[in-house]
Amino acid sequence: MAMLVIGALLIGVGAILDSFFRLRMERIGNKWALRQGGAFDYSRYHKIRKEHGCSAWPVYVMWAIVVCGVALLIVGFFSYFGASPPHRG
Repeated sequence: MAMLVIGALLIGVGAILDSFFRLRMERIGNKWALRQGGAFDYSRYHKIRKEHGCSAWPVYVMWAIVVCGVALLIVGFFSYFGASPPHRG
C-alpha cells in the first residue's frame, strides 16, 4: 500500500513541477503554455531557458520523479492486488 501512496505522491510532485515550468513559459511570453496539455514542448522551454538564465536540471528531475512514480504505482498495484485473480474452487 505504501508504494501506491508514494507513487501517487511522486506523480503529484511531477505535475506541480510541470505546472511551474508552464507558468515560467507563460511569464516569458508563451501565452498557450498552460493550455497545451500533453502537447507542451520541453525543447522550446530548453531554448528559452538559456536566454533567461534558468537551469536545465529541474526538468530532468521532474521526468525522473514522474518515471519513478509510475513505476512505483505499477509495482504497488501488483503487490497489493496480486498479479493474478484468486482461484475459486
